[in-house]
Amino acid sequence: MAKKTIELCKWKQDDITKKLEKFSDIVRNPKFICTKCGRVADKKKWLHKPVGLK
Repeated sequence: MAKKTIELCKWKQDDITKKLEKFSDIVRNPKFICTKCGRVADKKKWLHKPVGLK
């Protein structure tokens, strides 16, 4: 069974620190922004309420 991805919206500061390399990969070339928390990501799956960046 595939591992479920946890949206960045739920990542706490400690999660970001522990997974900094993964976090950096996700936010390096943002294509989407979450309208709930304002975080950005390269894929929709990382955000709760993604909207494409223009």
